[in-house]
Amino acid sequence: MSFVLRLTIVLLLALLAALLGYWLRQDAGMVYVRFQGWEVETTVVFLGAATLLLAALALALYTLAVRWPRRFGWHRRTRATARLDQGLVLAYEGKLHDAQRELLAASTEPVQRLSALLSAAEVAQTRGETGLVDEILRNAVELPRGRAVAPLLADAWRAERGDDAAFAAITLRAEQADAPPRVLRTLIEGLLARGRASEAVAALQRLAEARQIGDRELAALERRVWSQALEQAADKPALDALWQRFSRQEKRERSVLGALVRAETRLCGSDLAATAIEAALTREWSEELAELYAQAPVAQVLPRIKRAEKFLQQQPQSPGLLLALARWCRLEQIYGKAQEYLRLSLSLAPRATALAEAARLASARGEAERACLAWRLAAEAALGEGSRKEDLSQLLR
Repeated sequence: MSFVLRLTIVLLLALLAALLGYWLRQDAGMVYVRFQGWEVETTVVFLGAATLLLAALALALYTLAVRWPRRFGWHRRTRATARLDQGLVLAYEGKLHDAQRELLAASTEPVQRLSALLSAAEVAQTRGETGLVDEILRNAVELPRGRAVAPLLADAWRAERGDDAAFAAITLRAEQADAPPRVLRTLIEGLLARGRASEAVAALQRLAEARQIGDRELAALERRVWSQALEQAADKPALDALWQRFSRQEKRERSVLGALVRAETRLCGSDLAATAIEAALTREWSEELAELYAQAPVAQVLPRIKRAEKFLQQQPQSPGLLLALARWCRLEQIYGKAQEYLRLSLSLAPRATALAEAARLASARGEAERACLAWRLAAEAALGEGSRKEDLSQLLR
């Protein structure tokens, strides 16, 4: 509003007040009120002044009784919301101590109390303060909406820490038709940790149907479940059926192929893992897969040696590929080539698997002393202890 407009309004109000004053001076008027035997006679001016005074008094009482408490509550909620926001930001930044302080301060306001308490409990869980977590969740249980979610979180977090009783409670919760995704996710993780992948399949299906988890996260969880189920396959037909569940991309994953190798080794299978690893290496070379290639069981060794030698022309400095060739040459009793491939592999990277293969090769050749040395070096490498150069040189002779 401009200065000229404000000045115009003030002048009009002053003119109106002057006219009213002039009219009232000409005739102040009289007001006569009679009610229940009471009679009041006064002027219009006094009645107007009394009315204004009463209106001002009513406004003051309304402000004291309604507006100020409402404004104070709004200010308190605004401050609690700001603290909740600040606490969440600090938690994302990793400043967990400061975040916990802000979240607990925000929990004094009823509107933000439950969300602030649950967030503070999650921060305390991240910090490993289990006693504080339990205390915060006990406070959350006192709230109407917290009676359901707080015990759920308590069971989930205790189950994640390996508490069998809490995991049993999660299992019971998962049997309900409307089990929350958090319960299903905790159940799946607990079953995987206990090596019971086959039981996790049903919960995984329910979690996928809930559509409350991201596609990538769900795909990663499915891959873990099916990989463990693949590794625990009861027989070869079951192994083949589970292997067909994986997509073409998943069949090139290190975790999936590792599970397949372990399953085939346990079931005395052959060629499925080696063929899959060869296909993955043909598409994209990976030294991790080459190491896995050396562990894959095979039925016909000579064809594998020929394929591996073709790979070696492209990757002559691959320790894993050289180890695979050494192992397969040993199985075919081509000890000279096996020894040469093994020397090259160990000179590039003296790993425990290569040292163990050196021990097996020495045993196959009847070299007991060299085999004992190799087994000792393999044990030291497996424990993370470095091998002495003298011992390694003696083994490579």
